[in-house]
Amino acid sequence: MAIPLKYNLRHVARRWKTTSTTVLSIGLVVAVFVSVLSLANGLSQAFVASGDPLNVLVLRKGSTAETNSTVRRADYYSAKFLPGIATGSDGLPMVAVETINIASLAKLSGGSSNAAIRGISPASLTMRAGLTLTEGRMVAPGLNELLVGAGATTRFKNTKLGDTIRLVKSNWKVVGIFDASRSSFDSEFWGDVEQLNREFDRSMYSSMVLRAVSPEAVEMLINTVETTQKLSNLKAQREVAYYAEQTKSSAPIQFLGVMISVIMAVGATFAAMNAMYASVASRAWEIATLRVLGFSRGSILLSFSLEALAIGFLGGVIGGILALPINGVTTGTTNYSSFSEIAFAFQITPGLLVSGVVFASIIGVVGGFLPALQASRIPIIDGLKSGS
Repeated sequence: MAIPLKYNLRHVARRWKTTSTTVLSIGLVVAVFVSVLSLANGLSQAFVASGDPLNVLVLRKGSTAETNSTVRRADYYSAKFLPGIATGSDGLPMVAVETINIASLAKLSGGSSNAAIRGISPASLTMRAGLTLTEGRMVAPGLNELLVGAGATTRFKNTKLGDTIRLVKSNWKVVGIFDASRSSFDSEFWGDVEQLNREFDRSMYSSMVLRAVSPEAVEMLINTVETTQKLSNLKAQREVAYYAEQTKSSAPIQFLGVMISVIMAVGATFAAMNAMYASVASRAWEIATLRVLGFSRGSILLSFSLEALAIGFLGGVIGGILALPINGVTTGTTNYSSFSEIAFAFQITPGLLVSGVVFASIIGVVGGFLPALQASRIPIIDGLKSGS
């Protein structure tokens, strides 16, 4: 025979001060847990959203990122007419050669940080789904002009339309702002690839992006690049796969978040344990009475375990509510693949909130098990004496 749940709820309400302290301590743990993991989630999302399923990224063999890759001008001429490449509205093959350069720029918060300066081709803008020009115009070939990602405008100085930015040897004018749907491109500055090569004294490109004519043609295009003799120094992969690999940058943040949460969870577990021990001590007479009425030790163990679970669950809900205000808040960190700053937003998903509630419930159950076990083992005679 099970003890009615309202018995436990009544006692939780009666001991509201102790319960509130325990619930709040668990809630703070969950708030930290959700906040840190939403930070890693936002960083991962920034990379995942960068790739397009129809794009094939071509790098030098042996390179792990665009920053340590080189693509020759001859490679571009050999690749631009490969079978399976889509054509744009102008009738030309959708192939873009690009470079990634790093420049130290002044930050709005003070000091400076490395920024990714991407040299682009005319096809680059149209080959990135979800990327739109929100202000100004496209850069003109042969001129010192820049497009600035929406994320970069929140991190760096002189990023408004018409502003001037000093890169290495000369000044560059901001002629447009683009929104890349919170992908990693949002943190970049884009300019004409040939003009930026001159600015950074480069003779080669970092990568090529090829647009496949259809989803079925993507793998064929990758195989064609890999087997073409003139392109033997290059490797091809899906652009989405390349950026998915970059999500490893969020691994240290996830590890740190889990470690902090585990340490705090130990403290919250002891808080839940103390609250439940105090509850058991004050209710010894009631527990003995329940035994006299025919409730088994197992029923008492289950009842007190459910009470601890309810406290943990409530703490998880409160922790999720405490964390919600940071959802969508923009921050930044270092992209360890390019050693440049990347802006991204905290991403609190329903799944993350559910994980927080489950985490809190586990804290409650673990913290309440020993007190519940003690409650089930109180001798009936001793319990009845305590109430006299």
